[in-house]
Amino acid sequence: MSDNIPHYGSLFLSDELHSGGDDGGDSDNTVEQSLNAAVSGYMDSDAGVSNEEDDDENEDDDDEVDEEDDDTEDDERRMSDCARETGAIRVYEETHPDHYQKATGGREIADHEAIWSVSTFRPDWGVEKMRDNNPLTYWQSDCPNPKAPHTVDLLFHQATFIKQVSIFIDYTQDDSYTPKSISIRGGTTYRDLHEVMALECPETVGWQNADLCAATGEPVRVFRLQIAVLNTHLNGRDTHIRQIKVYSVLPSYLQQQQQQRLPEKSIEGLATGFFNKGLR
Repeated sequence: MSDNIPHYGSLFLSDELHSGGDDGGDSDNTVEQSLNAAVSGYMDSDAGVSNEEDDDENEDDDDEVDEEDDDTEDDERRMSDCARETGAIRVYEETHPDHYQKATGGREIADHEAIWSVSTFRPDWGVEKMRDNNPLTYWQSDCPNPKAPHTVDLLFHQATFIKQVSIFIDYTQDDSYTPKSISIRGGTTYRDLHEVMALECPETVGWQNADLCAATGEPVRVFRLQIAVLNTHLNGRDTHIRQIKVYSVLPSYLQQQQQQRLPEKSIEGLATGFFNKGLR
């Protein structure tokens, strides 16, 4: 073993240890201790590298888990959005006010009968979006003043009797954009507009119907109609209105109603008067 001491000493010992040691036994012990220390150092180094690799693998696993969670949340969000849209379409079609209006002598105002305008709008989300019979689109206002009302104005080409105004909202998708308080106003010009009926909209999905006949006892004759959103849920600044339907009355239906109330002598003059006033 003494023959191998210089060899091991050259690897693990300082020059003093392998050149100045007289006692062979002590040299052997020193060499053995040095060997053990060296082996222990390599093992500790290997263990440290192994721990670092394990930590890296754990971090990679955590990243993969986070990515899977994000993908799951995205899938759930898409499914939830799809369910809300499907529900909105079903409610829109099943409770559409056309069904009742056609049975009670009402008819929808056509686009060519009035000029539609809005107070403000976001690009690509103007008045046409709430006139396309699609509950998944909407008019979005774009008003810098949070206290200013958002308005939809109809300017009729001639005096028109309005029976009902129906507004479709979707709180589940629009949240703080959903109208809360709405004022239905009518008049001859912009300057003499007055409130005909106030409408409070709950946090729901569906049609909000302002029955003007129920509020005033008869259809309202106007040249100008304004639908003003006074505030929104959760104090939102801008608003979404998904669809608006405005209903007038058929002249024949109105005449039938008047015939039931007045003596026969006044029926002819009453009907003539309505047509002369520009009834549509």
